[in-house]
Amino acid sequence: MSYPVPNWLPAALTISVLALVNFLLLVVVTERGDRLRARVRRMLRRVTGSPSLEKVEWWHIAAIATVGMAIVLAYDFATSEFACGAAGQPTDIGGFLAQGQALWSGGNPFVVTSCGGSILEPDGFAAVLINAIGAPGGLVGIAVVWSLVALALIPAAWYVAGSDRRYVILVLATSPLYFPLVSSQIDGASNALVPLAVLLTLLLARTRPVAGTSVGGFLATQRFPTLFPLVGLSGALRSRWTSAAAAIAVFGGFTAVSYHLWGLPFLNTVFLNQLGRRSFSLNLWGVFLLQGWLPSGLGLEVAQAVVTLVLVLVVFFTVRSPFRAAMITLVGVALLDQFLSFNILIWILPVVLVGARPRWWLWGIAAVAALNYNFTLGVLAWVNGLNWPAEVLDVVLTILLLGLFIELWRTPDPTPPDAPVPVTASATTINPPTEVAPAATVGPDVTG
Repeated sequence: MSYPVPNWLPAALTISVLALVNFLLLVVVTERGDRLRARVRRMLRRVTGSPSLEKVEWWHIAAIATVGMAIVLAYDFATSEFACGAAGQPTDIGGFLAQGQALWSGGNPFVVTSCGGSILEPDGFAAVLINAIGAPGGLVGIAVVWSLVALALIPAAWYVAGSDRRYVILVLATSPLYFPLVSSQIDGASNALVPLAVLLTLLLARTRPVAGTSVGGFLATQRFPTLFPLVGLSGALRSRWTSAAAAIAVFGGFTAVSYHLWGLPFLNTVFLNQLGRRSFSLNLWGVFLLQGWLPSGLGLEVAQAVVTLVLVLVVFFTVRSPFRAAMITLVGVALLDQFLSFNILIWILPVVLVGARPRWWLWGIAAVAALNYNFTLGVLAWVNGLNWPAEVLDVVLTILLLGLFIELWRTPDPTPPDAPVPVTASATTINPPTEVAPAATVGPDVTG
């Protein structure tokens, strides 16, 4: 979905404001943020009665996000943003509603009718169930149920994060990859299920690793690339082989059930058609797509599959932090995928939990991708036919993704549970950080 010329400006302004807030949050805990940090302390004291974030809970942030999403959704419904196009063109939310209704009526949820035409709905079994839950409420029900999925990222990240969770969740919630995506586009909200699956897997894996990867395996049926980070992170769990087998078995089991119920239309729509999908991309693939340089045939898909599997295996056997393993794999998929839309970038949002340096890379990725999608693509390329600015930003975003990928490999694993933890400044109190210890920057240790 591209923003029409009259509508792109509010979206761009929203994203630029969030990018600025996100930037200030990152600066405030660095040595360069001394003066800003003092101002933030005074502001916090006036607002909360405390110069720190100790009174902030996850539900405060979630409540603000809920109000914002409700306002945007109300505006979208009031202005018929979710209505069928002039030529009967279906919308994403209309396809979700038709998919949920098809499950209730016993039809095929992967080949549905919306806006008077037949469309292929590529969201897998987990998405079908979520859409079925929201379908009785019509388009509003679909919007609400997926908004709840997106909002669930906040408490999930809160309980996975370490002692600096208050600061980290603020960074997550103000990222241009969060609110603008999940509030204005149903496709952005539905893509939030991917990082949520990773976070829930990590959360459950603290005490029950097999149960965690099993839940993740089921949620991965929505979008099959979700299975890659789940298998990769399971290599760092106590029962690595059992955990990996559980994720694969649950995913395979529900895939087999779906194939038994709906046959080739399911297989073609959810898997085969997606492998060769070449719509648009924000990374280097975008240049190849705009210039028509991508080869035809299965060779490209086979090569991508081989490289992706090699990446998953290397991560499985070498990375000992489950969270780093998941993020390395997701960023790797973003580099290898020729259908990297702005919405899909929400997959890498939990990178904010990994460490301070990766957060800066994530900020750059979010800022460049937002500018690329909303202006150079949405206005210059799709409306005015001017492609080269988008191609330049495609290259820039690829460099940033590659930088984040390398940074994640360089980030040290968490300090072992039985090792002494150095005393460091806490980001939650907005104190000047001295030397951030690995245990404070890498995220939770779920290796046991």
